[in-house]
Amino acid sequence: MTHEERLVRYTAQLRWEDIPDSAREAVSTLLIDTAGVTLAALKSQECNNLIKRHQAWGGAEESSVAGSARRMPASSAAFLGGVMAHWWEWDDTHDTAAVHASAVIFPTLLAVAEAAGLDEGAEAGREFVAASVIAFDIACQIGASLNAHYHYGVMATGVPAHVGAAAGAARLLNMDEAGIMSAMGIAAQQAGLSRQPLADRVNGKNILCGISAGQAVQSVYSAADGIKGSDNFLTGVYGLNNLFADGNANLEAGLSNLGRKFSVSETSIKPYPSCRSTHPGLDLTFDMMAEDPELAGQVESVEVRTSQIVYDLCGRPFEAGDDPRVAAQFSIPYTQSVALTRGTLALDDFIPANITSDEAVLAKSRTVTVRPWDKVVPDATWWWPHRVRLHLRNGSVRERDIEALRGSLARPFERDEQVAKLLEAGKHALAPADLHCMDEDARKVGERGIAPLTRHLRAAQSAL
Repeated sequence: MTHEERLVRYTAQLRWEDIPDSAREAVSTLLIDTAGVTLAALKSQECNNLIKRHQAWGGAEESSVAGSARRMPASSAAFLGGVMAHWWEWDDTHDTAAVHASAVIFPTLLAVAEAAGLDEGAEAGREFVAASVIAFDIACQIGASLNAHYHYGVMATGVPAHVGAAAGAARLLNMDEAGIMSAMGIAAQQAGLSRQPLADRVNGKNILCGISAGQAVQSVYSAADGIKGSDNFLTGVYGLNNLFADGNANLEAGLSNLGRKFSVSETSIKPYPSCRSTHPGLDLTFDMMAEDPELAGQVESVEVRTSQIVYDLCGRPFEAGDDPRVAAQFSIPYTQSVALTRGTLALDDFIPANITSDEAVLAKSRTVTVRPWDKVVPDATWWWPHRVRLHLRNGSVRERDIEALRGSLARPFERDEQVAKLLEAGKHALAPADLHCMDEDARKVGERGIAPLTRHLRAAQSAL
């Protein structure tokens, strides 16, 4: 059996009964987290502009979009959902694969399930959960196997996420194995999303998950309409392994976990609305501040030591540039400065006017130095080892090394933290009582289906 056939068989045969409670609960947790950060996007002028654009284009009223009372074509809904979920860099991450899985998978599956009328009741809900588990496993296991693709300048999410999302959507539509194979094969043809927008610090980066979700929807419906995708999309001469890993991906290691180790349960919730690479240092600084409430006022300068990858992505001196929001979200100096100056890190800290007008934060950011490790560390990952050293005005030093990332499996969000994030993210779009109802609906998606959740999304209001 080929690797591609194993993925197809897994997609077709996984049953609700095969999914452990922990994975079922993880689907609900990540679904409500994604809904929350999607609502936060209604505070963005650009996202509101895109919603109005797609409303003006019209089309079949199939699938829900947050902030729109009218449904839109499934491909438009998936695109907009992916853009909105990823807009504030607050969406979850599979830390091993570096894949923003939810921002592609849930917009795809929500759009397809609703368009197909598979959105209400226990049977539909259980199939949605199963399809989500399948999509996460395929996206994250392929992503982890192909992790060498980063040096090609490709967004890690852009290679595997729409393949996984297409597989999950094909499962929802009850496609046979040939159809599932074609859906994944067509999605793989489109794999690869350039990181150049991030290098240029422009917000074009934040539509990449939307592009991926829209492609996944088009892939599955193309397969349903008879388009044949490649059976060798992973291992062929121009398959993903050769294109993005020089043929060296250890696919067996990843795919052998299918049905045994569930990626949805390993996906991290992001506590801060900034690049995940800023989070190790933020965790360390906030932990030290929690132990000593007077510490922030004593800090003269900050030194962060991290991996070369993190340094290249977020370590250089902060410059607001033409898009201060993106520049700030991908800056360790800026985020450390906000943490020490304001004591928190919230969505409002990434509003452009708040970034460029606070001289205290800007001045503090110039005292933050980031350096990559100058020697190879055995078993290093992108986030470990990571050290924050605070130099105090009295000449003393406080320092700490990262052990576990907040929001990860090793240091998970508690239920009250999850609800607090939802209330913060969605407070501009829905009343607190409605947000609590959304939380409850997502927790019971396996019993109720997605219809209660999508009703809340349609009822949300623009925050502008």
